[in-house]
Amino acid sequence: MMAASSPIVEVEALTVRFRAREQQRVSPFSGRAQRWISAVDRVSFSINGGETFGLVGETGSGKSTIAKVLVGLYRPTSGRVKLLGREINFRNKGDLAYLRRNVGIVFQDPVGSLNPRLTVRDIIAEALIAAKSVPEEEFDPRIVDILERVGLRRSALTMHPREISGGEKQRVSLARALVLPKKLLILDEPTSSLDMTIQAQVLNTLRKLKEELDLTYLFITHDLNVIRYMSSKIAVLFYGRMMEVGSTVDVLSAPKHPYSLELLSNIPQITKREQQLISHGAGGTAEILVEHHPAPSGCNYRTVCPRVFEKCVNEPALMPLAPGHSVACFLYHDDEKK
Repeated sequence: MMAASSPIVEVEALTVRFRAREQQRVSPFSGRAQRWISAVDRVSFSINGGETFGLVGETGSGKSTIAKVLVGLYRPTSGRVKLLGREINFRNKGDLAYLRRNVGIVFQDPVGSLNPRLTVRDIIAEALIAAKSVPEEEFDPRIVDILERVGLRRSALTMHPREISGGEKQRVSLARALVLPKKLLILDEPTSSLDMTIQAQVLNTLRKLKEELDLTYLFITHDLNVIRYMSSKIAVLFYGRMMEVGSTVDVLSAPKHPYSLELLSNIPQITKREQQLISHGAGGTAEILVEHHPAPSGCNYRTVCPRVFEKCVNEPALMPLAPGHSVACFLYHDDEKK
């Protein structure tokens, strides 16, 4: 078993930019000016073996873009990604194959990610066929084993996605991702489309699998109650930049960045029944949608920050407050402390 202190993934100054569809100015060369949008802006973090690292933030904060980089679906504009100490060259097919062999992903929408024409057995077998490393006679024993581990009935093997429930579809996605061993499993809003009771069941399954298969998770969600239950460490993103990072206990019990405070203040009050479900693995749905756009320069939260002051026209660095807890806010820089 890998020591908890050994990094599985190291992300350094990751930037991902996309070309905007609208064109702003006429260029003498192309006839159109190109405008670029930074979905992820110089984000750095690492995930150690055995951790569940949570990424939180509103829709559009860059969480899913980071996930797609880590499975090779998007190419970074700049920055570095290391997996098990090996730096990934996203232009190298061998490096991409290495990345995809060791990193799995479960997406938010189980319906859209499953081929409706295939049976459950064939959907899971797709991963084995793509790997080209497992003899065909081993397919069915592996599929049955992972099916039982994720909590699916064996009779589901011959069914199509339309014949099983939403929770079962997500378990099929899990089985497909884990039928071959993975060093890191990315969970991109895996329970957001499920009702409270099914959320609880899936989250408990994820915790069980983590122990049984010695997994490391990157858990992406906007639901802070789920993050509280699942993760050991948390990073808060806002429009592509990291605002705060630290242990889940520290960030959720004593948030420092004004945006982290806003996220926590938007967690809805929950009923006693919902609290019972949370204690068994589910959380309320606290989608945070802030209707504004980031500032063009400086701190990208300053246009709505209640504690903004003159220095916020500059961009704050991520500053350590305590071991393992950092915040990108001038309120905590040495020369600004009261």
